[in-house]
Amino acid sequence: MIKRYFTLFILVHLLSSCSEPKIKQEAVVPNTAKSDSIRIWIEESKNPKSTELQKLSVLNKAYQFALNSPSDSLKAQYFSTLSENLYATADSAFFRKVNNLAISLNQKQKDSISLGNRYWDLALFFNRYSVKDSAYSSYSEAQKIFETINEKQLSGRMYWSMSKIQTDIKDYVGSETTITKAIERLKPLGDNYYLYLSYNVLGITLGGLGEVEKSQAYYNEALYYSKKETNDKVREATIINNIGVVLRNNKQYKKAIQHFKTVLETDSLEINDLDLYAKALSNLASSKLHDNDTLGVNKLLLEAIEIKSRENMTASLASSYLSYAEYKAYANDTLTAIANAKIAVDLSEKSQNNERLLLGWEFLAELEKKEAANYFKKYIKLSDSLQKEERKLQNKFARIRFETDEFIAENVELEGEKEILSKQKQIWIGIAAGFFLLGLSIYIIINQRAKNQKLRFDQQQQANNQEIFNLMLMQKQKVDEVKRLEQKRISEELHDGVLGKMLGARMVLTGLNKRATEEAIQEKSKALVSLQEIEHEIRSISHELSHSAYQKINNFTDSIETLLSSGTKNLNIKTVFNFNEDESWDSLEGTIKINVYRIIQETFQNAIKHANCTVFEITFYRTEDVFNVIMNDNGRGFNINKEKKGIGIRNITSRINKLNGTYHVDSIDGKGTTISLQIPVNKNLINSYDNNPQLKNV
Repeated sequence: MIKRYFTLFILVHLLSSCSEPKIKQEAVVPNTAKSDSIRIWIEESKNPKSTELQKLSVLNKAYQFALNSPSDSLKAQYFSTLSENLYATADSAFFRKVNNLAISLNQKQKDSISLGNRYWDLALFFNRYSVKDSAYSSYSEAQKIFETINEKQLSGRMYWSMSKIQTDIKDYVGSETTITKAIERLKPLGDNYYLYLSYNVLGITLGGLGEVEKSQAYYNEALYYSKKETNDKVREATIINNIGVVLRNNKQYKKAIQHFKTVLETDSLEINDLDLYAKALSNLASSKLHDNDTLGVNKLLLEAIEIKSRENMTASLASSYLSYAEYKAYANDTLTAIANAKIAVDLSEKSQNNERLLLGWEFLAELEKKEAANYFKKYIKLSDSLQKEERKLQNKFARIRFETDEFIAENVELEGEKEILSKQKQIWIGIAAGFFLLGLSIYIIINQRAKNQKLRFDQQQQANNQEIFNLMLMQKQKVDEVKRLEQKRISEELHDGVLGKMLGARMVLTGLNKRATEEAIQEKSKALVSLQEIEHEIRSISHELSHSAYQKINNFTDSIETLLSSGTKNLNIKTVFNFNEDESWDSLEGTIKINVYRIIQETFQNAIKHANCTVFEITFYRTEDVFNVIMNDNGRGFNINKEKKGIGIRNITSRINKLNGTYHVDSIDGKGTTISLQIPVNKNLINSYDNNPQLKNV
């Protein structure tokens, strides 16, 4: 009975246990001219000591001031100021009136940037009241406006907000499409913060679709962009918590437990993010329970319940009570399990958390057989209602997306028509200047052909240089191997051959020395001394040769830096290599180092030859027992869905499989390529890190 419940319970945790990152205030672009009086009245309305009547009176002053302004231009500015500051006001009717006027006035003024921001205000307002369809529609309107005026960053941020709403209603397919559009716009701009947010949503989305490996890969991408933007340990802990949830939902409980422990070990987490701390407590307890390890589970859950009760975290508190009921059922304390499950159901109803409410009813139906029919009746009714609502919203969102795409297509067509008309007006001017342009074109063509020939020659020269470099590298390796073998052969020859013969001769002379005359003894003694000197000299040479064969030191990071610098000679390519200098990279297994080196070598060569990149970046970092490698270029990229797997990808696949690792390729046509590797580190190596105080906090 309990095992069956566990299976259902784990599905809800996909969203409820994941922690959303702390979002910066979605600040709109400010107006350039605003009234000081408007500002003063807005601030006065936010005074917590004022009554609702006093706040309303102050806001009405601001409203009348804006309404009585002498021009539509000033009215548009003043109402925009009110709108961007009051979307979170308690008086929803007042905000809607102000926002509608602001939208209407900005439409008349054809102020696209301000108009887009007013739809953004409206979306934030609907989000605050959980009116998801209206919020999505408003974000979509803002996105269309920003896209039309080529505000790619704002357009990408709207796409991110839309995908987040789609994830909330389990429209994972639609969310994946939307968030991909966000990344396409944000990545060329280097908006690391929203790229971190976007890849975090993509990780949640792929987890919802059951793509566990892809989900983990996207969470690692989120971690990568988070580290590029800031060194925020709480943010990193949020991502690690989400990865732990994916692992737990994939029944990899031991790995999940380690991730949640890492979250709880984050410095000052209980102070900086109490909500995440409490979630991590519940997640750790749930993972241990599923792993049949009840040690400490009771304490973890009670602490989580105490924190959430104290801080009025109603929705999250319901989850902890349900986990506690699960724990009591596992311990065969059925009465306590039922009591806590009913508390969870009441809290779920208060917080309108329908999914956890369904889970609570199913759990109670398993425990209370007499009331099972009643619980299942409620369950079926609510479940059907939610499914209908989700399908309705998904269909509505699909229509909005279609209308958005159609709108963009129409704009492109309109621009094309305008361009044709413009060309028709200029055609006679073009004919008049035709002969001049013809002559100029001939000159340009001839000149361009000469330049192209030189460019092709330079490119071929670069390719030849790269090939020579590779041959030299291979030859050097072969020479080194021959040297080593030759050293070993000479050492053995000296030690086992020459030295053995001389030793035998010395022993013969020693025997003769005992039977010879005094004069002969003296001569033989001299010979013995000479033989002993030769013996010592040869032994010394033998030891030196034998020792030198093993003295070559291979520095992994130096090898990578040499590869990058050698490959960019005479080329206008910038290379960046990021790694923690305190990390003992040379302690990695030889198999890992040589295969990673070869992957980097091939990826680098492909970026130069085929992608025509100007920047190539490599990043090394470790998380737990995983060695992570991220390679970025700003080349022409490719469509990963259409492009066939070339020999480069097949080689990466082959080498990664040898290492029992995983990889992920993320590329946008015309906007660069990112390849990330995740390689398990040898357990013995991990232990050596743990015992090294310089490496513990890397």
